[in-house]
Amino acid sequence: MKNKYLNKFLCITTLSAMVLSSPAGVMAAEETGVVVSNEGEAVSEPAETETPEPEPTAAPEPIETPAPEPTAAPEPTATPEPQPTATPEPTATPEPTATPEPTATPEPTATPEPTATPKPDNSEAVQAVIDKIASLAGKDITVKDKAQIQEARAAYDALSDTDKAKVTNYAILTAAEKKLSAAENKDKKDTDDKKDDITDGNNASASQIGSPVYVTNMVSNLHAGKDFYLDSLKNNYNLTFSDDFASVMDQIEKEYKESNKVTEDTLLVRNWQDILAVYIYEQTQKGASSFTMDASCKDELAKIFTDMNPIVRDKQDITKVSYGNRKINYYIKKNNIAKEDRTVLKKYVETDCKLLCAVVTASKGFVRESVGDNVSEDRVDVIAAAYSLVGKVGYFWGGKSTVIGNDPSWGNVEKVSAEGSRSSGTLRAYGLDCSGFVTWAVINGYQDQGMQEVVGDGTSDQWEKASVVSEADAQPGDLVFQRGPESGSDNHVGILCGKTDSGDWIAVHCSSSKNGVTVGEAYSASFRYIRQPSFYDDTAVEETTVGNTDDEILDETVETANTVLTDIVKSSALKDALASGSDSSGDILSDFKNTALQEDEEEENVETLTLDQEDIDDAVDTYDEVETLELEN
Repeated sequence: MKNKYLNKFLCITTLSAMVLSSPAGVMAAEETGVVVSNEGEAVSEPAETETPEPEPTAAPEPIETPAPEPTAAPEPTATPEPQPTATPEPTATPEPTATPEPTATPEPTATPEPTATPKPDNSEAVQAVIDKIASLAGKDITVKDKAQIQEARAAYDALSDTDKAKVTNYAILTAAEKKLSAAENKDKKDTDDKKDDITDGNNASASQIGSPVYVTNMVSNLHAGKDFYLDSLKNNYNLTFSDDFASVMDQIEKEYKESNKVTEDTLLVRNWQDILAVYIYEQTQKGASSFTMDASCKDELAKIFTDMNPIVRDKQDITKVSYGNRKINYYIKKNNIAKEDRTVLKKYVETDCKLLCAVVTASKGFVRESVGDNVSEDRVDVIAAAYSLVGKVGYFWGGKSTVIGNDPSWGNVEKVSAEGSRSSGTLRAYGLDCSGFVTWAVINGYQDQGMQEVVGDGTSDQWEKASVVSEADAQPGDLVFQRGPESGSDNHVGILCGKTDSGDWIAVHCSSSKNGVTVGEAYSASFRYIRQPSFYDDTAVEETTVGNTDDEILDETVETANTVLTDIVKSSALKDALASGSDSSGDILSDFKNTALQEDEEEENVETLTLDQEDIDDAVDTYDEVETLELEN
């Protein structure tokens, strides 16, 4: 019995040795990390999987150990080889494949060091950027680090797309920029911080303080940058200007003078805004809904210009000429445009549109109409020059320029050498500070570098060289300051450039908080004091016309009709009638409705003007406004 079981054990042992010594057995041992012990049991190899080659040779040796047994004769009984049932045991051993330690060793693929080490292939520029960004790593970012961050950003942006991909630490730069933005927002919490808009190091000693700028309607200041104004025009008026449109306007005027043999350089056009409104109205009649003003508009604008600006010669002195300067009122009457069709014409001559057109084009034609006919040409020239830098020149502490035209140094990276600013010692694109901007605008308005001495250098000097003026007597072109003389050089200066519909002053200035030349409501920009420079010649305001033609008489007739009607509506008789609610007010108005107002019978070809319902409505609206003001007061 004992020999029976012993023979069976030897057969199984022999069969196992045969299986393991076969190629399949070797592969199984290699893949699963299993070896056969001296006792004939399969045992997992703990960590030697990296050197599996010895395992197949080590496995057969223990099998020969039972060879000394005297019962080696039963080897013929190894004929159970055909038994396929014994072979499933190796296939049952794939369970160790559940221990995918070998496949869990993807360290070679997890080692992306090769991609992180393209240093040998990096150009010097790429490596320089990587080093600049690396210097920001782990740093406690404050506003003092702005120049360093900007330098790293500029260097990165200058790379090609291929080289940018090699900057492996780019995330450090973006994180630093976010921290800087948070630090700057915290630093600007006080919008009226005295270091926000001051200029230079001169000291003021003036004893008089100008009249503060008071307003009733505070609005937020506009942003620096020309895109803001372009977007406003596009969104509110569907209007876009090319960068060279001012030169298109100048060319139309020049060719018109040449064709009419007019040599006077002082001949002024005061109705460009009306010409623009007429052009847009005629385009809407053709189905257009958006308008791009560029050189392609020149011919049609020239035709409207000719119609709206006939040459007017003085009857007493035919050598003295001027333009007709007709307004949209003339165009409406001449073309019998119905009231419901006048909306477009009026929309494009409203205050906001005038201001935006002036700022975007910096054209004297638009500026002149936006500030009013009674403003001298010198003031118009200075404001136009100031507008020409909107969105083009950045703020630079201590930045000055007396160059006529664009200064070639603007935009070049320079170190801020003036003391007293958070930006002192940093690298920035060269530009102007607020007083430097005012000096440049005056020099370029007059086209005379000698104006530097007249207007002054620095806020203190500019305050001293201007005189006190009340708000009521102030005009566009006057200077406006945030603080009085007690602030010394810690002041901010701008140039008044017009008023809003509500009567609030607008100023153009070079602002550090906006980082450039901007236009906005003066009071919200903290301007409080107005000073009037001595260099303006306000006595040289040119008359609009010097003579009358049939067309001018027609214009005057319209104005006379409106004036007479308004005066009547304001009269006590009508006022009492309207106040009492009696029907007599209707009788008074109806008396005027179809009244023909004619000029002297000696004038020929004078049209008869019949007042229409719109004139009546306008007059009544005027009365309502007057009545409301009287009740409030």
